[in-house]
Amino acid sequence: MHTNYPKNLEDYYKNKPSLFEKRADITKRTINYVLTAICVLLLSFPAIIPIGDTLVRIISGIALLYFGYSAFFGSKYWYNISGNGKIKESAIKAFRYPFYHNVGGYTQDARESDVARIKQMLEENDFAGLADEPADKSGPLKLTIHEDAAGKTFYMQLSYDCKIPALDFKTSDVKMITEPQYSEIYRIIKSIRSLD
Repeated sequence: MHTNYPKNLEDYYKNKPSLFEKRADITKRTINYVLTAICVLLLSFPAIIPIGDTLVRIISGIALLYFGYSAFFGSKYWYNISGNGKIKESAIKAFRYPFYHNVGGYTQDARESDVARIKQMLEENDFAGLADEPADKSGPLKLTIHEDAAGKTFYMQLSYDCKIPALDFKTSDVKMITEPQYSEIYRIIKSIRSLD
């Protein structure tokens, strides 16, 4: 039985407009507009920097595209309306087991039990167990963690993306951790890191 959970945390925020809103970061946007204006100035008057007009124009053109795009389309973040806290990605941990245990006759049932075990850890708030699980950046089972530091809230969701025959879920429900549990498990959650 597949329950209709959000596809990802972005989808979760989008579907709850009474709790979350997407806003532009005014400071970053202003900085990007200023840098865009400087790039336009350097394109018009490249002799300001004495390293060669062509080089200055090439660098300014590339920077203009980057900062212009960031100013118009970037610098938008989700905010929790009630606490006005900005929600940032804390970590994405990909677990090793469901992907690598198919070597040497490892069965689909065993793979499903690994996924079910990790899913159960999240449901039962076994965050130390999740932190201790082996990770691999290419693993199909991922735990995404976002944090609202001002509102002292973690948002977590498991997702399973694999070409192997479908399990009983693609994503889990979103788990919210608020005070007082937020402070109690803060160090454990922060020990869960994304692999680069």
